[in-house]
Amino acid sequence: MSILRTITASLRGRRGSNAIEFALTLPVFLALILGLMDYGWFFANQAGLNNATSLGCRKGSMRDENLGAPGPAQIAKDEITTLANPWCGGSGACGAPSTSIDNSDSTATLKRKTLVCKLTMTFNPLVGFAPTPNKIVSESRYRLEWQR
Repeated sequence: MSILRTITASLRGRRGSNAIEFALTLPVFLALILGLMDYGWFFANQAGLNNATSLGCRKGSMRDENLGAPGPAQIAKDEITTLANPWCGGSGACGAPSTSIDNSDSTATLKRKTLVCKLTMTFNPLVGFAPTPNKIVSESRYRLEWQR
């Protein structure tokens, strides 16, 4: 019984220490959790926009530009707008995607046309606790499948 009395006597002086330790560690723990939430939200948005831009540009690059309207650039623009809509939230956070056909790598005998797609989104942080960029920019380049 004397061992039990010794243990309880030593614990009596520490009754409020658990609450104080919790109060001291809570802000650090919350900072860590909120920072992870912000960075996770940022990287999820970035991955979604990169995926939308890449898939839209890929679909546009498969269109033969000699078949008439709509051309590869318009098809890519429409597809990027459709795929990026869940990330933009329909609130206008994403601007209109820009698409163009780059012909600068072509020579007289070899045509190398590339479809360039770019999408910019104004990023709104989830919590606002961690420093993140204000804009997310996604760019993708695909060679046109039909080179004539």
